[in-house]
Amino acid sequence: MRLLAFVFALAFASGAEARGPQGPLPISKARAQLLSQGWSPLETFGTDADGVRWSLQGDAGSMYRHGFIEVEICSGTGLNFCSFNYVRGGKCVSLQTQGEFKAGAYEPHVVRRTTTCPDPDDLHPPTKAKP
Repeated sequence: MRLLAFVFALAFASGAEARGPQGPLPISKARAQLLSQGWSPLETFGTDADGVRWSLQGDAGSMYRHGFIEVEICSGTGLNFCSFNYVRGGKCVSLQTQGEFKAGAYEPHVVRRTTTCPDPDDLHPPTKAKP
């Protein structure tokens, strides 16, 4: 359900678009700009009901394995929206992207930038229940 809400929120929400002179920025360029301004990648640990981390599935998993530890989730269908989180001084920036990822070939472009922080419950690895 949360994934469906994520997809609809991205499709219909308004927000500041991160653009360069040639249009929307690829996530790697937008990320480099944020890092140069003192923002840090914010890793999240949200999981599906079966305990699998969102950031390790599909395109999110591919981007995570290529160093984008701040990727929270990707829709995996349609326009393939993804969410990336950054923090600086207790404030958050979230970038939403559109498009697929293939290392060295193509990457998603930023279509929205907000000051939304991730759910606090997703900021720490889940604790395992003791038997």
